[in-house]
This record gives sequence, structure tokens and C-alpha cells, in this order.
Amino acid sequence: MRSNNSLRRNGKYRRSMRQILGFNFYDVFVFLFCIVFALVCVYPMWYVLVASVTPYEEYIKGGLMLWPTGGVDLQYYKAIFSTKSFTNSMWISVSKTVIATALSVLVTASMAYGVSKVHVKGMKVINALVVFNLFFTGGLIPQYILYQNLGLLRNYWVMVIPGALNITYFIIMRNYYSYSVPKSLEEAALLDGCTDIGVFFRIVIPVSRSMLAAIALFIAVINWNDYYNYMMFISNKTNLQPFAWILRRMLVDQTMMNQVRNGAVACSFRRPWRCAWRPLSAPWCPSCACIRSCRNILPAASRWEPLRNDVIAPRCGVEHIEP
Repeated sequence: MRSNNSLRRNGKYRRSMRQILGFNFYDVFVFLFCIVFALVCVYPMWYVLVASVTPYEEYIKGGLMLWPTGGVDLQYYKAIFSTKSFTNSMWISVSKTVIATALSVLVTASMAYGVSKVHVKGMKVINALVVFNLFFTGGLIPQYILYQNLGLLRNYWVMVIPGALNITYFIIMRNYYSYSVPKSLEEAALLDGCTDIGVFFRIVIPVSRSMLAAIALFIAVINWNDYYNYMMFISNKTNLQPFAWILRRMLVDQTMMNQVRNGAVACSFRRPWRCAWRPLSAPWCPSCACIRSCRNILPAASRWEPLRNDVIAPRCGVEHIEP
């Protein structure tokens, strides 16, 4: 068997790179790759933070920003936090993210643990129904009618309760409980007089803490970025606006303003003047506004040259005069 510390070749020992230098190049490569990857992931967030406290005169200069230049300017933070709608939307988003994440993790984990007991009668049917719901849903209209009958329309809880059971993470947790949690621990707890609920909270939950933490992180991100339920079921109440909806509205408004601005600039240009047709052996004029009525054909490389305020002519010799 090959030794971990040395290799024997031709009756002699050969020392490894780790024994000679104390490290090998693979470890150095992995370490450098992790550092570069971490910088690539962290820098965008650091750039946003630095840009938010950089004075506008310094920010518009562009370039690589590692530290605020020209001092620290907190006027944007003061303006934002002094706005009531912003602070209210921030509170709504934080509260619904915390409550919805805790509720979703609890419901998903407990239901996945129950369905993982395939020896219990009826659990396979429940498992099939839950997985079926992953591919087929009732649609928006039945969902709206259901929320209306439950009294959740235009209510804060319509942003919390619908996400209590996440089907994707339910399947992940079910497989984890079925194959990764030792059955001997549950049997020992039951022999000591613990109930099924006690086994779940005292044995299963502590064993699956790492899995629950990862799932809670993903569910929290989903709840923080969600504004669909507000848009569909609450949208007339401004005091329940989540922060993601505020950001979306700002983005849409900015896009619309850019479109309006570009449209106004486009409308400010004067239409090209009509062509005074002259028989020339030239190709069809591609730039004239009355291209379908002008029978002048210009070469592709020709360009327009202004002669005076009311006359423009191309190099081919065709005069374009204002009618």
C-alpha cells in the first residue's frame, strides 16, 4: 500500500512537495481561487455601499471605487429615512420576511417529516398529491376566490400565509428525513417515552439544523423580493406596500421617463424635406422622407451636405428643397 508520507521508488524514498515546502501548489491554487471568487462576489455590494455615501460630483467621474472620495455624504440616507412611505415599506418587508420565513420553515419541515413516514397508512397518497401540486396549479382565478372566501384580500396576511408550504423545499426536506436522519435515534427516543412531537422537536430538528438554516436563507430571500401577492391582492392600500414594490415602481417610472424623454427628443427633429426630382443615373434615395415618391437613386456611400437653410443636396446632385 502506498504511504501517505513518502513513496518508495527503486529502493529509495521520495519526499513529497508538501514535505519539502510545507504545502503543495494545488492548495495554493484553491486558496487563490477562493480569494478571487470572494472579491468578485463582495465588490458589487461594496461598490453600492461606497457609491451611496460618495458625493455626486465625485461619483459621476466613474472609475474603480474602493473608498469614498471627497468625503462621506449621508444626504441620500437622510432623505430616504425621512420619507414615511420608505420607512413603512421597509417595516412591512422586514416583518413579513421574518414571519413568513419562520412559518414556512416550520410548516415545510413538519409536513416533510410526517410524509417521510411511508409506513404510515395514507402518507404515499399525500406525498403524491403534494408533488402533483408542484407541476399543476389551479390558476389565479381560483386562488383569488379562495383568498376572498378566507377574508385575506387587502390584508397583511395574504403576503404571509400563501407561502407557508414551499413545495420545492418540502421535497428536499422529505428526502433528507427519509435517508439522512438516523432511525435509531428516533427509536431510542420512543423507547424512552418520548412522543412523536417530542421526537420531532428534540431529536429531528437539532439533527437537521444545517439543512433548515440553508432552506431558511433561500425562503427569506424569496419573501424579501416578493411583491406578487401585494400587486394581485392588495394593490389599492399604500400602507401595505413592501419595499420590493417601491423599488419596482421606481424602476418602472424611471424607464417610462426615459421613454418619454427619448420620444420628445425624436419628435423635436424636423422631417427631411421632399425631393425635387431630377433625372439622374443614381440609385434609389434611402434617406429621404418621401422615399416612395422620389425616383432618385443614390449610391450607398453618398451623404448629405447642407447648402443653405432651405436647400440640402446629396453629393449625387439631387436637390432637396423645402416645399
